[in-house]
Amino acid sequence: MELPVAFAGRVVCDLGPEEGAALCAALDGVPPVSVRLHPAKCGDAGALLRRLGACGRVPWCADGHYLTERPQFTFDPAFHAGAYYVQEAASQFVGRLVGDVAGRRVLDLCAAPGGKTTLYASLVGPEGLVVANEIDRRRASVLADNVRKWGTGNVAVTACEPKALGEFENWFDAVAVDAPCSGEGMFRKDPASRGEWSEGNVRLCAARQDAILREAWRALKPGGRLIYSTCTFNRDEDEGTLERMLAWAGDEVPPCPKPERSGASSAGRSGRSGPIGFSRTGPAARAFSPPWPASRRTSAAGCGALRPAERFSGRPTKGPWPNWAVGCGSLPPCVS
Repeated sequence: MELPVAFAGRVVCDLGPEEGAALCAALDGVPPVSVRLHPAKCGDAGALLRRLGACGRVPWCADGHYLTERPQFTFDPAFHAGAYYVQEAASQFVGRLVGDVAGRRVLDLCAAPGGKTTLYASLVGPEGLVVANEIDRRRASVLADNVRKWGTGNVAVTACEPKALGEFENWFDAVAVDAPCSGEGMFRKDPASRGEWSEGNVRLCAARQDAILREAWRALKPGGRLIYSTCTFNRDEDEGTLERMLAWAGDEVPPCPKPERSGASSAGRSGRSGPIGFSRTGPAARAFSPPWPASRRTSAAGCGALRPAERFSGRPTKGPWPNWAVGCGSLPPCVS
């Protein structure tokens, strides 16, 4: 299927004839294949990489490797055991962006199918916690299965509206939004996505991304880091989305205190033992008892990271808790 005419015209207009034509040609090519190893599970990494046909390292991810071709992963027991995850090299770059999150709390707000979630799970370690959300319950089941195969035991999978997690105000050290988008970056992998693309869908996705970022910003604690990404190229869903966010978040550059590490000390902040359906696995998950949300003001900082300015204490705002599963089994029924 040919590239959408309106898309190709916009790319050439935005990038110029030479670079625009090069991007369109690349989208008609064969995508490279890469994997990310699970160091605790892959055993003899050299033998595994030789069997997979590795041909080089992913420069920005210590455990990332390119393959010469795409093997039949579903026939490989090591794949089903979670010894590696099939993940595009570009997606692995979030490990560089999130910084040092060992022992801290990370919210992956649009998490399915789970590539970035499992990367964050490895980075936070056994004392940390990753909350991985996917609003589509079918996709959330896929996410839960991938989390279970990865097996770090420090991930809570949720299936709820972003607003429900925004109620955990000022609580996460890092929030990642790999936002649902018009999918222009999928044109090379999935020809059907070309037929689903439209300029109207671009505008619809941009509005949805604005709403998701508002909730992500509420959940982020002072000094935390917000990562925003899409698999699309247009300005409305990328730079434009962040420019619109800066318009309502403000442009004050606040101090950036070092985020406190999560752990048992946080458990006493709330009278709750945890949301309904939550099961504890791992030290951080056992200590997990989220505080009641508090109201606060936000503003944006530079240095490549967006951070809430300061915290204000306020009256608890009670709301519905999301659905939870940790480590991860079947998703519990909806909580109203």
